[in-house]
Amino acid sequence: MILRLGRIVTLMLCTSFRLLAFPQGAGDVRSITFDTVTVYGRRHTTSLTSGRDGTLAVDMGLMDDLPKILGNADPIHYSQMLPGVQTNAEYQSGIHIQGGESSHNSIEAGGVPIYNVNHLLGFFSTFNAAHYRSLRLCKSMTATGCNRLGGTLSVTPDTTLSVKTGGEYSVGLISSQCTFRFPLGGRTSLKVSARLSYLDLLYKQWLIIDGSSIEYSFHDANATLVHAIDDRNRLVADFYVGGDDGAFFDGGYLASMKARWGNVMGSLSWLRQGGAAVTRHTLYVTSYRNDFRLDMSSMAFRLPSGITDVGYKWLTESGRWNVGADLSLRFIRPQSVEQQGALSLDNVPANRQRPFEGTLHGSYALPLACGISAIAGARATLFAMGGAHFYAVDPSVRLTLDRETVQASMGYAVRHQYIFQTGFSDAGLPTEFWTAANATHRPQYAHGPDISLSAYLFGRRYRITADAFCKWLYNQMEYRGSILDYANTVYDFDRTVVHGRGYNWGWSVMLNKCTGRLNGWVCYSYTAARRHFAGKSMDGWYHASHERPHELNLVATYALSRRWNVCATFTGASGTPFTAPSSLSLVNGSIVSQYAPYNSNRLKPYMRLDLSANYKWRTRGGRECGVNLSLYNATGRGNDLFYRVKVNRKNEFAYRPVSFVVNILPSVSYFCKL
Repeated sequence: MILRLGRIVTLMLCTSFRLLAFPQGAGDVRSITFDTVTVYGRRHTTSLTSGRDGTLAVDMGLMDDLPKILGNADPIHYSQMLPGVQTNAEYQSGIHIQGGESSHNSIEAGGVPIYNVNHLLGFFSTFNAAHYRSLRLCKSMTATGCNRLGGTLSVTPDTTLSVKTGGEYSVGLISSQCTFRFPLGGRTSLKVSARLSYLDLLYKQWLIIDGSSIEYSFHDANATLVHAIDDRNRLVADFYVGGDDGAFFDGGYLASMKARWGNVMGSLSWLRQGGAAVTRHTLYVTSYRNDFRLDMSSMAFRLPSGITDVGYKWLTESGRWNVGADLSLRFIRPQSVEQQGALSLDNVPANRQRPFEGTLHGSYALPLACGISAIAGARATLFAMGGAHFYAVDPSVRLTLDRETVQASMGYAVRHQYIFQTGFSDAGLPTEFWTAANATHRPQYAHGPDISLSAYLFGRRYRITADAFCKWLYNQMEYRGSILDYANTVYDFDRTVVHGRGYNWGWSVMLNKCTGRLNGWVCYSYTAARRHFAGKSMDGWYHASHERPHELNLVATYALSRRWNVCATFTGASGTPFTAPSSLSLVNGSIVSQYAPYNSNRLKPYMRLDLSANYKWRTRGGRECGVNLSLYNATGRGNDLFYRVKVNRKNEFAYRPVSFVVNILPSVSYFCKL
């Protein structure tokens, strides 16, 4: 951007701006007058910014330009295009940061944790992008983070006061959504959003996995109320509710599965800015519930589960100090069997859990020299449930460099985690559940260093970011059962999980274009995730099931004109590990399998190109309207989801990969901003 200040600068400089020249005598002053000054600069048009500790922030306005999968651009889905975050295949949910499990990460809305944030088999999350201002990804373990071994992905609601009524809405082929803002007086405003799907009307024939159909629908709603008490104090009330209803028939197990799941979240925050101190107090309730039903021949049972947090958070940033507290009382219902069929089962019921978790944390930044600072922090946590008590102090230290064009950091941290997620499948249906640490399942913990470097290039037109990490994991948990375990006469959750250790390490580099009509980034990540569990089929080190060593991501948006803009995203990644049979044979009408070492095989590399185009126009009333055209997997590549043994009526069988039912998924939607 070129700023031509002209006469304005002349006035600002008082027209007779004076410079002291070399004195030629006592009191001799030479006067120079500028009539016009022209300042040249480049306006940053990028929606992606990075901090000195490697934290990445994405403006939610970017979602308007990105390809819309079935009419929606999901922020959690597109966070997988960032460096260090693994791409998931279709029908998989969750998010993996720097090689960690999905449960190692905290996903938050306004600082409040949200559990199992997935709609539509991993295609959509519970977050309506139009309701939030930005998305923030922190990959490092920091003192002010949370008790998780991985990173934090958070969306920030818009807390600005609306001065006039406005909003936006969009209508797609599977869902519609709307967001409206209302001023309620001079100091109060309300923002509400809603989303509703009608997927079965047009796409039902496409929701088929290996010949098995899926029925699915979802809905969600948000509301954020902002009240400015005065210039320094502000109250923010945030609310979310969402629900899903799905049904799936698995021909391999002759099982019919139905599930209803959803989230409810409510929070009240007090934000105070007094001088150099900024304080935030938050009271919240967040709850996730799942009612999973399974019918298999003569058996029928429910597998309900859920987790609810009632908590309080306090955070104060003042000068070099950063202190706070997190208190949470949880109500956890681990997955257990409630029999409804004719078969009599003698299963061990899962006890309800009511753990308490309290944490005090703080950090201090000590300036050293030349823009270098040392930040020392610690988290002291007490976790109690029944007769089990755990106490830990997790230290962290970080060196940072903050210069005009270069930012860097290097740190080391220790972290404990007291709740875990596990289950017999990580497919999009919510068959995984939460459970708390106890005497049998000890708290997980991790430690390791990380380093990050970021620098502007070519006159701040580009920004390059690189980071590396190494993390050692202990007391890891993995579910070794299957859906058939629930049909056993004796089912005990403790017998279906194994414990072990592991490590993650890797590095990534990203180049971000910051200016001009062409924007976006390209990044490459290398990640190794190894696990070690004691067991006959898993003894020794092996690849984690979600590991993708190599991953290349590209995001590019281009403004062709005031009305047209186009976008392309590309993902190329290694295939995930799986356990393949080394031999198959048919004995008395039954298939007998001999398996290779655990996770010793890999799916074919995953590749996907998505395209979109937006055409916008303005009505006479000043409204911005437009049409979005998107293509999911534009090249039509058939990416493998998993392998399966298929048997036909002639008792002929083959071991073949299963891919997404359609290779190309088109979408069209209409949007309007009021």
